[in-house]
Amino acid sequence: MGFKQNKLRHKYTATVHFFVFMWAALVGGNAYGSEPIPYQSDWLKNHYAERIAHFTIQPLRSGDIVFIGDSITEQGLNWAIRFNDLRVRNRGISGDTTYGVLARLDELKMAQPKAIFLKIGVNDIFNFYYIKQIKNLSSVSENIENIVIQLNEALPNTPIFVQSILPDHRDFITDMVQTVNQQIKTIKHARFTYIDLHSAFLSSNGTMNSSLTTDGTHLNQAGYALWAEQLAPIMAELK
Repeated sequence: MGFKQNKLRHKYTATVHFFVFMWAALVGGNAYGSEPIPYQSDWLKNHYAERIAHFTIQPLRSGDIVFIGDSITEQGLNWAIRFNDLRVRNRGISGDTTYGVLARLDELKMAQPKAIFLKIGVNDIFNFYYIKQIKNLSSVSENIENIVIQLNEALPNTPIFVQSILPDHRDFITDMVQTVNQQIKTIKHARFTYIDLHSAFLSSNGTMNSSLTTDGTHLNQAGYALWAEQLAPIMAELK
């Protein structure tokens, strides 16, 4: 197949995926199923739809290195620049939870990426504490286990890196984060490499280092630089 044919095929595929998603969103479902994603606010439903629509017109390619997660990933913007590697793609959605990631795994399964870096769970914890729709904190690690199992089955040759949830400026949130991180570390039925980012972002008082954050939860440029530094040895191995 020639270059022009390839280009047309990708454009057609992206257009089809876009309209499939928008139809699903209009009937109250998600891009890959008829069931609504649990615990999404109206704002998140809209933002999730906007991000998925953006992803469909800039589809993943075989061999990409995918960063998938929530606002902390999304606000990292162009991760390819951070690692000087055009294969690195941002699949963060602000406000997303483990449930939202579970609903959008088909994109990864179809793309056959080189590697996947997952960092998700803090919004589940916020929901558990503040909104109380999520009833069990252990559901975070259980959903992460399910995510990785599905990716293992669909992508047996793709390494999965599960990054720890970062600390927060609130000590009680950080305590819950540490509990979930420990649960993630002890997952037994999924193949992944656990990356402890949490420790690098802690201050001496045991919460998020204020020099690395804009608001106590999200990262500033120093925070993103530190994150990239922590991953640099792994990224070098993926060259």
